[in-house]
Parts: sequence; C-alpha cells; structure tokens
Amino acid sequence: MSRRDQLFSAMTASYVIAVTLAIVIAAIFAPVIWNGVPSGGDDDPSVAVITLRGGTTDANVNAVKQDLREARTNESIEAVVLRVDSPGGPVDSSEEFYLAVNRTASEMPVVAYVEGTAASGGYYGITPADEIVVKPSSNVGSIGVIVQAPLSLIEQVEQQGETFVRSGPDKAQISKDSLREDIEVLQRSFVGTVMRHRGEQLTVSREEVANGGTYLGAQATENGFADRIGDTGLAIERAAALSDDIEGDQYDVVYQGSGGAEFNVIIVPAGAETVQGANNVTYLVHPDNSETTFREPVKYYAVWGIPAEDNNATVIRND
Repeated sequence: MSRRDQLFSAMTASYVIAVTLAIVIAAIFAPVIWNGVPSGGDDDPSVAVITLRGGTTDANVNAVKQDLREARTNESIEAVVLRVDSPGGPVDSSEEFYLAVNRTASEMPVVAYVEGTAASGGYYGITPADEIVVKPSSNVGSIGVIVQAPLSLIEQVEQQGETFVRSGPDKAQISKDSLREDIEVLQRSFVGTVMRHRGEQLTVSREEVANGGTYLGAQATENGFADRIGDTGLAIERAAALSDDIEGDQYDVVYQGSGGAEFNVIIVPAGAETVQGANNVTYLVHPDNSETTFREPVKYYAVWGIPAEDNNATVIRND
C-alpha cells in the first residue's frame, strides 16, 4: 500500500471514530438535554413545569420554593405549571408552600396539575393558582387541621408546674382547651384562604368546605375545588394561554427540579447506639443521662391521612 493510501485510510478511520463517538454521546445525554432544552425556537418564551411529589415537608417545600424563585427570576419563563401529588404535612411548611405559590402567581400565570392527590396542606398550597387541572382519579380537598401532643404532657401539667420554676403562669403550659383554641384559629385561616382564592368557583358553602371532605376529580370540577379535567399537556397549554407574553404555541417547555420525595431517616442522638432487631427493625439505645431535655410540645398538621398509632399521644381535630 502506498503512503498516500495509508494516510487516506488513517483519516477515514479517525472520521468513523469521531462520528461514532458523537452518536454515543448524543444517545447518553439526549434525555438530559431534552428536559432542559425547550421544544420551540431559541427566542421563544417558556412554560416551567415544577413538581412536588410527597408530603409538604421542610425538604420538599424548600426545593419547590427554590424552583419557583428561579422561575420568577428567569426572564424567559412566562408561566408555571405546578405538578402536585401531595397529601399535605406540617402546617408551618404547608404555609411556606402556599406563600411561595401565591408570590409566583402574583407575577405570572400559575396552573396547578393534580397528578394524584392535593389534599389538606397540599391543596392549601395550590389555591392561589389561576386554574387547577385534575384527573378523574385525583383526590382534592380535606380542608382541616390536626394537632398532636403527648398525652402525658397534658395529664401531668400540675406535676410539671411543681418541678420547674416558670417566669409566668402560662409559660410552657398546655391543655386541651388551649389546643382546641389554637386549632380553631388555624382552621379559620385555612378555610378563609380557600374561600378567598376559590370562592367564586365554589358551589359549596363555607361550612361544607370546613367539614374537610375529599373529592375525586369529576366531583371536584363540579363543586369548584378544581376547574377542569385534563393531563399535564393540557395544564401546560392553559398556562401558556393565560400568559400575555406567549402567542399561540410559540413557547418552550422546561422541567425544573427533581420533584421531592419522602425519605425514612433515622437521627441518632449523640452517644446513642443502634441495635438491629428482627424484621429489619432498628432500635435506639439511649445513654443514661439524668439531664432534663426539652422538645416541641405540640405539632400541627394540615394532612390527609390516618395518624399512626401512638399510645402516648392525643390527637385533637378541628371538628
């Protein structure tokens, strides 16, 4: 073979290798790029799809808040679809979820799509949305609050009063009456928020809303808890249609965030040991410590579900 033929063969082999490598890279990264690169032109405005799957826990809500903040500060994003599957969670983080959605809805169209469930705190958070799209099997509603407190804490108030010196008569005191008063305040706020954002669409009374019923998609569209039956595609189309800066189908779709999750986490206190038992159960063995420790006495929940059994806890509902 001549030197010229050898050089041509080497160049051909290099070209084949380069093309093959490009195809392999494209096959690996195409799915990732597809989520970040819109379907329209480079100069088209965008609809951002932000997902919350799981409870309205601090971690999940903080992730959604960050995604919403990025959507508000991104000049190319003109509307948001909030894709939700959440039964709610603690009241404080559910309020954070609501405030973030409310702020975003004041700056651009927001359409909520209920992928599975938007109940209690999960529904509370999406009430500021311009429209709520559900599937026939979606569950929405469950407007209400639950408070959980250790039963021993309520029963032993007088004994604790003898053990600790307090700066005032009501300092760190708790009773069923005070818990019920607090839960009624939270409930009025919860129902008031739903009525303020959904009042014009609702065909049920304020009292019925406060009863905490949960509705399937078709019924929810009839009583005003939701606006229409559809899927993610319809929610995206509705968000684009509500934006004054999007014309027709000249827009891109971008997906933000991982959507949140529920994690089972064991926090081991300092000095404690873990012992693995039968049936994949982990036990914590606490060190002998005579020092008194303090914990948050009560926790308020805006959640749809059945409280886990706890022999040392009392649950007070708003009804």
